[in-house]
Order: sequence, then structure tokens, then C-alpha cells
Amino acid sequence: MRRTIGRDLNAYYRLHAPIYDLTRPFFLFGRGRLIAELATRCQDPSRPPPRILEVGCGTGRNLASLRQAFPLSRLVGIDLSEAMLKRARRRLGCKAELIHGALGVVNPGAPFDIVIASYMLSMTGDEQARCIAAMRAVLAPGGCIGVVDFHSSPSGAFQNWMQRNHVRFDDGLPARLAVAPPGVAPEQASFATHAAYGGCWRYFTWVGH
Repeated sequence: MRRTIGRDLNAYYRLHAPIYDLTRPFFLFGRGRLIAELATRCQDPSRPPPRILEVGCGTGRNLASLRQAFPLSRLVGIDLSEAMLKRARRRLGCKAELIHGALGVVNPGAPFDIVIASYMLSMTGDEQARCIAAMRAVLAPGGCIGVVDFHSSPSGAFQNWMQRNHVRFDDGLPARLAVAPPGVAPEQASFATHAAYGGCWRYFTWVGH
């Protein structure tokens, strides 16, 4: 029987918080690609700076990059792990509002013009549908959701290892993101997959409503 590392996500990130920023650049590809796409798609000089929420903001790396791309925006990050938020506070200071808790349980001060999830939804298990619904619930009319995450892998051994790290490879996630909520007309979302390490796995970026 496969056992996960850390009995739950909080325990897992207490173990990994000290080494997270040293190790994840070798695995979590596409984060800069997603932020660059959002900056191109969502910046409009004729409108106020977009309000931005990152769900599962971790140590604040993405929020720091978002601050560079959107220097006048209100930035909010929410995360279940206090250990990760402690590092985010050191990195960001007063440049972003950081909230401990789960989206849909705590109020992050909605609505937001951009909601981003980076390598978070693949770790939510049976709560994934609730998380996607909560992201849409805080999205302003006409706003964008941006997601970068694991997509698929031909290696069962690698999938099993990542499952020990609470990650579930699921190539059906982009299709679930593309299901329009009630009252919203379907649109052509931006979606692309990319190979990592010669195809050991694929990750995807998705931007839509």
C-alpha cells in the first residue's frame, strides 16, 4: 500500500516548507509562462489594475512575480499551510495580503479579476470540484482564472511517487475547468500542454473563465 509523505497536506508542507523554494524549480514548470500570459491578456490601461487572488500561494513566489507584472494591483494569497505562509510573509512583507485558511471557508475580500492556482488543484483529491467552484465564486464578471498544473505521465513509477507526495496526475482536469458555470456562455479558453524532462511528464497551462 502506498503511503503519502506526511499524514495530510499541512503535515506535508511543514516538512517541505524549509526546502520548497530550493527544490520546486526542478519540478514546477510553467509558472512564469502562466503569469506572462495573464499579463498579456488581462492588462488594460483603460481599466483599473486587476485585483488578483492566488489560491494555494505557498511561499509567495508567484505573488512576487505577479507584483512585477501587475505593480498596481491588489494581491491576495490564501493557503492552508501556516508554515508556507510564514515564508511568504518574509518574502513579501506588505506587498500582498496573506490569509490562512481554505477558499470558500474564509473570505478573501472578493471579487477578483484574476484567480490563479499553481500546482494546487492536482493535490486537492475529492475536494477538487469544490475548489474550482470556490474559485469561480470569487471571480468578478469577465475575470480570468489561470491554472498551471501536472497533466499526465507515461511512467507508472513516477505517478506512484508523486501520489506519495499528494499529487494526482489527471489529464481530465482541463476539461473540468472548461465547463462553464450556469449563466456564463462557454468560451474558447487558452490551453496548452508542455513536456518536462523529455516527456517524463507533461504539465499544462489554462486561462479562461
